[in-house]
Amino acid sequence: MTERTTVETAPTLDPIRKRRHHQHSSRPRWLRRLRKQVARFPARRVLLVVLGIVAVLVVIGVALASDAQTRIAASSTSLMRVMDSISRKQGAELTLADFERLQASVTDLNRTLDNADRQTVFLRPLVSLSVDARVQLDLLDIGQDLARAGRDMLTGLEPTLFFLVGGRSGETVVSQISSGERVVELLALGRGRFISASEQLERANARLEALNLAEATPDILLTVEELRRTHEQLTSTSELLLSASDLLTVVLGLSGDQTYLILAQNNDELRPSGGYISTYGWMVIRNGRIVGYDYSATTTTSPNPPAANEPMPFAIPEWWLSFREPVYAAWDGSWSPDFRSTAEMAMWYYNTGNNPHAPVTGAIGIDITGFQTILDALGTINVPGYDRPVGSANFRDVIYDIRATGEGDLPHKRFLTALYKQIFVEWQSVEDVDTNSALLGAVLQGLLEQHIMLHFSDPELNDSVERLGWSGSQGTGTDTDYLMAVEANLGNKSNHSVLRQLTYDAEIDVDGTVRSRVAVSYDYPASLADNDPAVDPEHHGPIDYRTLLQIIGPADSADIESGRPELPFRVVEQPDHTLVTTLLTVPFDQVERVQYAYTTPELVQTFGPYQRYRLHIDKQPGTSNEQINIQLSLPVGSTAVSIDPPPAASYDIDRPILEFRLQMLTDEWIEVIYRLPEQLPTELDRD
Repeated sequence: MTERTTVETAPTLDPIRKRRHHQHSSRPRWLRRLRKQVARFPARRVLLVVLGIVAVLVVIGVALASDAQTRIAASSTSLMRVMDSISRKQGAELTLADFERLQASVTDLNRTLDNADRQTVFLRPLVSLSVDARVQLDLLDIGQDLARAGRDMLTGLEPTLFFLVGGRSGETVVSQISSGERVVELLALGRGRFISASEQLERANARLEALNLAEATPDILLTVEELRRTHEQLTSTSELLLSASDLLTVVLGLSGDQTYLILAQNNDELRPSGGYISTYGWMVIRNGRIVGYDYSATTTTSPNPPAANEPMPFAIPEWWLSFREPVYAAWDGSWSPDFRSTAEMAMWYYNTGNNPHAPVTGAIGIDITGFQTILDALGTINVPGYDRPVGSANFRDVIYDIRATGEGDLPHKRFLTALYKQIFVEWQSVEDVDTNSALLGAVLQGLLEQHIMLHFSDPELNDSVERLGWSGSQGTGTDTDYLMAVEANLGNKSNHSVLRQLTYDAEIDVDGTVRSRVAVSYDYPASLADNDPAVDPEHHGPIDYRTLLQIIGPADSADIESGRPELPFRVVEQPDHTLVTTLLTVPFDQVERVQYAYTTPELVQTFGPYQRYRLHIDKQPGTSNEQINIQLSLPVGSTAVSIDPPPAASYDIDRPILEFRLQMLTDEWIEVIYRLPEQLPTELDRD
């Protein structure tokens, strides 16, 4: 105490020196010692020590980020398993429990991403010191945006789905759908969450565009591509949900009557966009209910054709069939495998002919398979005026028996007309929740497999239907490899008994071009045809199968050769495709095979050290469960990095080869990402 008093009162210290002495003496001793030790360090050593500490922090941070990525990948894999399981279910099998599983998986992914964000928050100020750390944190932010968008969309949908199943988790999500006005109200209720999802997606897109990938590792480039695809899918869904309530208001006739043209297609007699239109109808929708409908047989005067002097808004291709009266090509002679084109021409034909309820505002195509699926749900139908109960099992037998025993073509069309009318009557009167659920599940299945297709005069409605995959549209062959095989039956109804199998061999060259070979094999066995009521040369056309086959590949394909020199073919260049067409006969109880080879333009895309090959295989509407075998040969010495879907087999015989075997229930995509030989990973890449 005396010493301190002496220091503070010493008369030899001026006020300034007095304050400095007090501050120095009040610091802890350990700090004074540290200051003395640091003072003896050269400046360079101090800098190295600091950088060393930062480097350790960065390494730890990168490790933590990698650990976070591992856990994120596990949550993402779990979500993908749930989505894959749900996507494999038929429409009538989807339940609220499936929605709850999906919601739980998305919630788990959000939780994992949030935890990863907290785990790596200290790394944010240091990201400029590590390229990997910076990009990984950017990807974490993008992943959070996407996961939150998915969560918001599911949350916004929850009231609608809860209403549709009456609040019971075991019930299917398609019951009570006839309450269209309430569905629209509930979708509007979720609009705030849909808007939030849209904002999250916009933020994710901005971050994706801002990524600096100049020094990114190959693994990061793959992750970025996956995030881009996820963003595209979620954005499409978000746009659909934002417009859903307005669009359903129009479609369900909540703001006024809507009249739709129904094109009943016989896919036993395949045509490019489904089947021969043997009957047609119209129906009026008001407040989500069918309030009027009728069906008629297709003849030269039914529906009323346009006037003879009416200019046609389309031109029949030179390579297509010749018509005595070209205007009939608009109703039942469409050459295009794109249902939208067929529907547009049929609507023009119907509206211009001044038919009942013209102008119609949309067209619905449905084939025999689609009707059979609906009959599966409805059960047996008793058709007024006919002692012929009809179910899905005997549907084809009954209609072809009437055709065979009646006088000409009209009796069976009249029966079909009466049957389709009765289907509408019984559908309208269904009160049982299970039956109603099964019915709408059957419709969903038909839409997914292109046995039911939709087209509207409203472009916004068509955009929504396109996003859902319900339009029967044809893809383009300009940016990716493309394949579609299209039949046009020329005279009988044997397509149910003609088994077709496609084989596609593609050799991918280093320059990104593809040497392609398409083989189409037909088997028309008597063992199958003898039990087919549609195969009857006395009543249903010649026994042999004649077809105008179209093989459609990428635009600007060249060097086209046929494996059957004796079989003439024609090449037609189109803006989005290259078309090879030929007339072919498959004799009864025989097999036939045609083959074409060609070279595509450069189709493989480059990103970073990788090459990406994509193949789009379009299903012809009206076909059922067709098999296609695909063999992809990668460039010599290349290495596959990512393959989707997984191949049935893979091996290396001079070059890597991937085998795929697909059942064509709907359109299919194959994507392969690979390294060219000079891009094989270095030791640093592997580390």
